[in-house]
Amino acid sequence: MIEDITTTEEESGSIFESFSDVSLCTLAVALLLVALLAISISQKLNVEVNRSKFSGGLMRPMLYMECTVPQFSKTTSDELAVERALFSDTPYVAVHLFSPSLADIATEVRDGGTVAMSENETFSMQQDVPLYQFMQLAPGIDPGAFRANGMNTALLLPSILEKHMVYEPGRGKDGYRAEPDMEMAQRVLSSLWPIYRNPVFRTRQPNEYKNARTRILVETKAVPNPGGGEDHYVIIGHSAYKLPEALNDGSLSWLSAFSSGLTEIVFLGEATQNDEMRTNNRIQFFEENGFADCAEAYREYAFPSGENPELGAIKTKLIQLNYEKARIDVRARQALAQRKSSRALIDGTLADNRAGVFPPLLAFPEAWAAYVAHFEEQQPEPPDWFYSEFLDQLGFDRLAIEGLAKK
Repeated sequence: MIEDITTTEEESGSIFESFSDVSLCTLAVALLLVALLAISISQKLNVEVNRSKFSGGLMRPMLYMECTVPQFSKTTSDELAVERALFSDTPYVAVHLFSPSLADIATEVRDGGTVAMSENETFSMQQDVPLYQFMQLAPGIDPGAFRANGMNTALLLPSILEKHMVYEPGRGKDGYRAEPDMEMAQRVLSSLWPIYRNPVFRTRQPNEYKNARTRILVETKAVPNPGGGEDHYVIIGHSAYKLPEALNDGSLSWLSAFSSGLTEIVFLGEATQNDEMRTNNRIQFFEENGFADCAEAYREYAFPSGENPELGAIKTKLIQLNYEKARIDVRARQALAQRKSSRALIDGTLADNRAGVFPPLLAFPEAWAAYVAHFEEQQPEPPDWFYSEFLDQLGFDRLAIEGLAKK
């Protein structure tokens, strides 16, 4: 019996050794095939990592928005005293940008704040801005386009919501509410981005827009603070967002809806400014590259020199309200621009009044496109904080992979 057992163990060991040898041979052959395949692919396609472009997410990028036209003459709260004084007798268009979570759930106003109607749901907040402030942001958003049914259509899908905006939650049972205006929202899109004058195709096969990209064009600025550290800002279009405040208060929550493999965050470099010389990095580029009209318009926009007679009455109202003295000039210019842009949008002339109403980067799209193309080619390296404080927080954590042109 002992000899039989020994023989059986030896035979069993021989079987396992043979199986191991076969497995190793199979693995070696598989690795060789993978290596050969990789060599073959590399001969057909050269790729490189673009160190200044970032993407994320899986879905097609979305813009959740709506517009309201509030009547501030109907308000009574102290919080809206400035708006009531400046806009009671003039049109005012507001743009509301939503996070995906807020767009998708039902909410109500309770105890002066927006809450989910279901206790088991949470959401990121929204950004509510005057029309002109949205126009300042718009140049930093390139919707992207692809061909469908024989015409160009926007890659960035707009979703126009129909949520009532409560401007005074503490006034009466329901507060002062403004109804959403879908037609006004559509007019904003088509006025600021000509691509939205064409139909937007929502259900297409992914391979039809696989090469299209929605792009968010971003610069950064680090400003020394009194504590000896730095305040960090991201600049999109003409709009500057301080971090992390803009992430915490909902100012950038709308950007999470852009997180997609079809979206690129394009870093254009560090913003610089010289107040004494009334110039900055953008003005310098426009001057040096043949865009003199854009440079001059931008200089007057960023460093206003003359006194506009239309500002006088606005400043008087702000002074009467004991508005912060150091900010009266800026607030008055913003209010005047908001009046003009809202009036032009309502009467249908906004798209045709670029020179008179649009901020410089919208008024001179060719100059802005040249600026973007130049720094895309330069591929500037973002500061370290740009990754941890901005990209990672919004889900844009992948470097863009690009094919190299064949030589």
